[in-house]
Amino acid sequence: MDQRLLDYIQQQLSTIDERLKRFTYSFDGKTELPKRNKFSKLQEYIDNFTTKKSPSRMVIMPGFRGVGKTTLMAQLCASYKNLSEKKLNYLFVSVEDARNLFEADITDLLSAYEVILGESLATIKEPVYIFLDEIQSDPKWPVTLKTLFEKTTNVFFCCTGSSAVVLQKLITGDLARRVIIEKLTPLSFTEYQMAKNNISPSNNLKKEIGNALYFSDSATDVFKNLESIKHLVHQYWASTNKQDIQKYLAHGSLPFSFSMPNETLIYESISVLLDKVIEADLPMLGSFDQNTLQVVKRLLFVVAENDITSFKKLEQKFNISWNTISRVFEALEKAEILLKIPAYGTNMTVAKKPSKYLFLSPAIRMSFFYSTGIEHTYLTRQGKLLEDAVGNHLYQEFKTTGRGDIRYDSQEGGADFILQILNKKQLVIEVGLGNKNLKQIVTSSKKINSDYNIIFSNHELELDKATNTIFVPLDYYFLQ
Repeated sequence: MDQRLLDYIQQQLSTIDERLKRFTYSFDGKTELPKRNKFSKLQEYIDNFTTKKSPSRMVIMPGFRGVGKTTLMAQLCASYKNLSEKKLNYLFVSVEDARNLFEADITDLLSAYEVILGESLATIKEPVYIFLDEIQSDPKWPVTLKTLFEKTTNVFFCCTGSSAVVLQKLITGDLARRVIIEKLTPLSFTEYQMAKNNISPSNNLKKEIGNALYFSDSATDVFKNLESIKHLVHQYWASTNKQDIQKYLAHGSLPFSFSMPNETLIYESISVLLDKVIEADLPMLGSFDQNTLQVVKRLLFVVAENDITSFKKLEQKFNISWNTISRVFEALEKAEILLKIPAYGTNMTVAKKPSKYLFLSPAIRMSFFYSTGIEHTYLTRQGKLLEDAVGNHLYQEFKTTGRGDIRYDSQEGGADFILQILNKKQLVIEVGLGNKNLKQIVTSSKKINSDYNIIFSNHELELDKATNTIFVPLDYYFLQ
């Protein structure tokens, strides 16, 4: 046994309270950070393990860097550790740090932990709770966790990891059927308000708005259904400062921003986060040389500045092959930095048209504006931040659940999104912070023969029967 590694685990155990506080309190250490919606669900998994109500003993939380995985896991560990007098039965350790410091893997870490416990995890009788952060740092993590899972019934594992790498290995391995997957995404506006200001919408309001918007038979029905819950929407906004929408779009979708004292630190942290994704995650997702990795941030800045991303133009601008650029963007999708929106049409049409790329968190786009000194143009650019938020919402609600797909209309004057639901319905969706007109909606709806059309904007709730279009105030959109 490497004495340095043994000392490291001893130190992790002896300083666990201080380390957990660092992850679960504000930058100045005075305010406890708010908990996400998933906290109670994860608590239930641990409760069921402790009381032997469920055989589930492993939870993995994938998500892109900065989305709050470590904080949530630290909050879980802290909430249970404080209830127990068995201080050694809780291990909270970063696999990434151990890898960087000692070239140690999960097996090495847990072997050292067993030495301190004085007992093998395979034979231990008391419940043990092991929290492993950034498991993708150990290439052998699926095999290691599968082996440990099969050896014991008294150890609960809670792990975090980079979405792309973790999910890819789960799909190709046989660990998936043994674990519970709880993916973390950027915060929605209601999650942001709940976490930041303890303001929650009334029960089922999100579901009612979603059903009205996307599963009504016509724009007339959308209008009637939204009109019927208008009072609940007004009640929510009566207790909410609408200026928080700007804060949310600028940085509030990333929960670590709560602990930062100013925007400069927030955007510096996002820049560091992107550096880490480029340096640590992208090499796992594709064979990129250093010259290619060094231009990734510049490629992302081009995305931040433009509506549509043409690989042909990027090839000319950066003198990098079209194929390499394509692989970089595919890796950035897997790393959950970018969201690809293909053009609407046949496979042949889609292949010929450039895709639209959005950021999964509008805060990432805003960080590029801030770093280049053009954040003062925020009011003219927040429409793009809103488009990021709406694109991510549609992606999470429909694409990841298998309920539908999203496209954009590539013809000049086409709409922002075309939502295809279960191959049964097509909706044209336009997004803006001003009072949007009908021009783009009419252009796209004629092209695809949409069932009805939605405009999310600052316009009041209104039905335009002639174009089968519903104007939906952002007051409704942000409560989804």
